Amino acid sequence: MKQKLFILIALVVVCFCVVSGQAFAAGKSSASVIPDGKTCPTCLTDVQEDEQGNQLTEDTSPGQQQANGFFRQMSSDVYSYLQKNVPFISKVYLGMNYRLSSNPDTTGESDCSNLVSAITRNSLIGTNYQFAPSSISSRDIRQSCQYVSLWDLRPGDLIFFSKGRGNRIYHVGIVTKVLFGTVHFVHASSGNGVVETVSGSETWRHYWGKKLHSFGRWKEDVFVKKSPA
Repeated sequence: MKQKLFILIALVVVCFCVVSGQAFAAGKSSASVIPDGKTCPTCLTDVQEDEQGNQLTEDTSPGQQQANGFFRQMSSDVYSYLQKNVPFISKVYLGMNYRLSSNPDTTGESDCSNLVSAITRNSLIGTNYQFAPSSISSRDIRQSCQYVSLWDLRPGDLIFFSKGRGNRIYHVGIVTKVLFGTVHFVHASSGNGVVETVSGSETWRHYWGKKLHSFGRWKEDVFVKKSPA
């Protein structure tokens, strides 16, 4: 009787050890356990990284790939280059003296039409586009632009001013910033040289705002796409 009882107890102990070993193995494969019973923070981090990796994989869906392609295409568009670079390139010319028919890149002085042409041209350096207008007088530049409204205005667009009975265009500037309808533009003024003016300022209210003619955006035919090397 005692021998049978001893055998029964031994079997119970063996079964207990087997079950405990399986439980320990299963727990170790899913997450490490520290003495106080909490899950190891390092293991949680690993799980989060795996979940993040799965999420990134899901984001590379055909729709997301198409969107990525769209933004890459936008970044190589000539107007997106102007929008990005004009605000910075224009700062190089601030403070230059006014001089009629002068190219600011060669003389250090400029008139209004040569200024906007130089800023546009230099904003495309390093891109796959070149700026090649047929003429650079203020009136001819207006003919090389398409009309654009204030609410569609962006850096790289042009602002034109007129005077006289015939509403003759005589001055042009290049837009560097648009914020809630307020327009910042750089231009070569005969009285002040190359300056940046803001709509709503004293100068704008007393002079430039009264002579505003229109806004324009360069037509595509003034840009030449470079041939692949």
